[in-house]
Amino acid sequence: MLSLTAFCQGGVNFEHITFDEALAKAKAENKLVFMDCYTSWCGPCKYMSETIFPQEKAGEFFNPKFVCVKFDMEKGEGPELGKKFGVRAYPTFLILRPDGSVQHKVVGGGDLEGFIARVEKGLNEKTSLDYLNKLYEKGKMNKKQLMAYQIALNDAYEQAKSEKVGEELNKILKDKDKMKKEFWPILEESPYGSDNFKLVVNNLAVFNKNIGKEKVDAYLYGNYSQAIDNTTRRNAKEPAKTLEQIRQELTNIDLENKDQLMSKIELAQATIDQNVDKIISLAEQAAETKSEELWSIVNALNSISSKVNKAEAGRIVTLGDKFIANSPENGKAYMTNFFEKFKVAAHVGVYFYELSYEDALKMAKQQGRKLFIDCYTTWCGPCKYMSETVFKQENVGDFLNQNFICLKYDMEKGEGPELAKKFGVRAYPTFVIVNPDGTIRHKLVGGGEGEKFIERVKESFDDNKALGALDAKYNSGNRDKAFLSQYAQVMVANYDPNAKAIVDELLKISTDEEKLSEDYWFIFGNSELSPKDSEAAKFLTDNRSKFNETIGKEKVDSRLSEGLFREILMVIAGRGQKTDVKRLDAIGREVKALKLSNEKTLLSSLAIAKAVKTENIDKILTACEKELPKLGKDSQMIAYYLSGSLAKANDTQKARWQKIVQANTGK
Repeated sequence: MLSLTAFCQGGVNFEHITFDEALAKAKAENKLVFMDCYTSWCGPCKYMSETIFPQEKAGEFFNPKFVCVKFDMEKGEGPELGKKFGVRAYPTFLILRPDGSVQHKVVGGGDLEGFIARVEKGLNEKTSLDYLNKLYEKGKMNKKQLMAYQIALNDAYEQAKSEKVGEELNKILKDKDKMKKEFWPILEESPYGSDNFKLVVNNLAVFNKNIGKEKVDAYLYGNYSQAIDNTTRRNAKEPAKTLEQIRQELTNIDLENKDQLMSKIELAQATIDQNVDKIISLAEQAAETKSEELWSIVNALNSISSKVNKAEAGRIVTLGDKFIANSPENGKAYMTNFFEKFKVAAHVGVYFYELSYEDALKMAKQQGRKLFIDCYTTWCGPCKYMSETVFKQENVGDFLNQNFICLKYDMEKGEGPELAKKFGVRAYPTFVIVNPDGTIRHKLVGGGEGEKFIERVKESFDDNKALGALDAKYNSGNRDKAFLSQYAQVMVANYDPNAKAIVDELLKISTDEEKLSEDYWFIFGNSELSPKDSEAAKFLTDNRSKFNETIGKEKVDSRLSEGLFREILMVIAGRGQKTDVKRLDAIGREVKALKLSNEKTLLSSLAIAKAVKTENIDKILTACEKELPKLGKDSQMIAYYLSGSLAKANDTQKARWQKIVQANTGK
C-alpha cells in the first residue's frame, strides 16, 4: 500500500521488501537495485526522503531503471547490510547488480538535478566506481579516466583514494588542463588556500568563460565564506592575518555579493576580538537588512553568551523575533531556544521556564544541566514569599539561572499532583533538584532569605549532603555511623517519614557514649524521632543528667516539656477538646515531677489553659492578668493563641484584654 501510494504520487517507489527479494526482483525485471542506506537521526537523510525522492521527476528517473529499497542502518537488516557494504556515512546510496555486487556508490544528498547526475555515472559502466576501481588497479588510465575516477571517488566519499589520485593528476595535468570544463567537478572540491583555488582566483576571466560566472562565483563565495568562518574556530591559526588576506583578495576581484563577505570579515574580526558591543551592533544591522548570513551571526552571538551583561543580553533579546521570522522552518525551534538563553541572562531574578516536565527533562539532557523545581501551592504563605521576594532578587536569580533550568509547578493543578507524588512532596514549599536522567539529586523543604537559600541549594553539589547521592550510598549498602547520621538529618529536613527507620538503625549500632554526644541530639531533641514510650525517649529520661552536661539543662528541659507544652497550647488555642481538666491536673503533676528549669512558664501557661476550659471570659482575663507577666518572651505567643477563646468578649472585656496585652507585649 505504501509503495503504491508513493508510485501514484509520482515519487520514487521504494519497495517494502527484503534485500534478497530486491535482488531477485531486479534479476527478474532486468534492473539494477538502488539502495538508500539511512538512519532516523540523519538530517540529510530526512531531506532526501521528504523533499527530493517524492518529486515526480525523481520517480520518472528512478522507477524505470531500478528496484528501489531503503534500509535503516540501525534496525532490521540494516546493521548487517551496513557492515557488508562498508557504510560509514549517511546517507549512502548504492547501485547494486542483481548478483549483489556494488556497481556504484554515492554518499550525501543534494538537489535533484545534481543528484541524478551523480547517479547517472553509476548507470554507465565506464564511469561507474567499480569499473574505474578495476581499471585503476590495472594501471591503464589516461588523463580523462583519472579525472572521472577522482570525481567518482569524491562522490563516494573515498577521501584517501581521491587524494592519491589527485596527486597523480597534478603531476600530469597542466594549468590549461585544469581550466577546462572537464576538470571543474574536481577543482570545485578544492578549498580556500589550495593551489587549485589560487588558480581560479588568478584566472577568473578564463574560468568565467569556460565554466560560467554564476558557477565560479558560487564556488568562490562558498570557499571564502567557509574560510572566514574557520577563523573564528577555537584552534584557528593566525586568524587576523587570514582575514586581512581575504580582504585584500576580495578587493581585487569581481565577485557577486562581495559586500556580504566583507560584512562577514567584520563580524569574524569582532568575534575573534570578543568585541561584545560590535557583535551586537552588527547583529542589529543584520536583523534590519534580513542578512542571509544568519548562522554566522548566531555563532558570533553564541561566542559572547557568557560575557554579556544584562543590558547587552536585553539588546540581543529584542532581535529574537526578527531572527526567528527570517530562519527556515526547520530552524525556528533552534532559534527560539537560542534566544531564550539570552532572555535568561537579561532577566533580573529567577527565570522560570514554561515547560512541561517531559520537555524540561529533554532540555536538561540536551544541555547536561539539572532542573530546579519549585513545588508550591497558591495558599502557601512561604511559597508566596519566595516567589514575590526571594526569587526576584538578582543574586538568587544569577545563581539559579547559571546552574539550573528553573521551573515551577502548582502541586494542586495540571501536572502538579502527579509530580508531588513522584517527588514525595509533603510540605510547602518544596524545592526538588532533578538530574538530567530524571532521578532526584536533592530536595529542600521550606524557603529562606537570599544568601542563606543559595547556601542550602549548594548542598546539591556535595555528594555528602545531596539526598539523591545519600540514597544511592544507602542502597549500595553503606551503614557507616557517620553516614547514617548525615542521611537521617537530611531526611528529617525533608519531612521524610522514613527518617525514623534510619535513626533506629543508627541507634542499634551506636554506643551510649555516642548517643550522649551533641552529634546525636538531633535524634533525642526531636520528639518525632524519639517519641513517647520509645527506647530513645527512655534513654533520654534515664540519662537526663548526662545529657544536661553534654547538651545543656535548658535544651534538655525544653525537649522534655515539648509534648506537655504543645498539649497546653492546644487547649489555650481552643483546639484541645480531648484534654479535660483532669488531664491538665495530671500535666501539672508531671511538670513538677520532672523538676524542669522552665517549670514556672509551664505552670503559668497551665493556669491559663484551665481558665480557658471554664469558657468564662472574666476568669480567663483574671488568669492572664496574673500569669502572663510570668511568661516573659512566651507571653506574645500565648496572647496570639488566646484570640479564639476571647472572640465573644464584650466591649468592656475587650478593653480589659487590650490593657493586659499592652502591659505584657507592648502591642
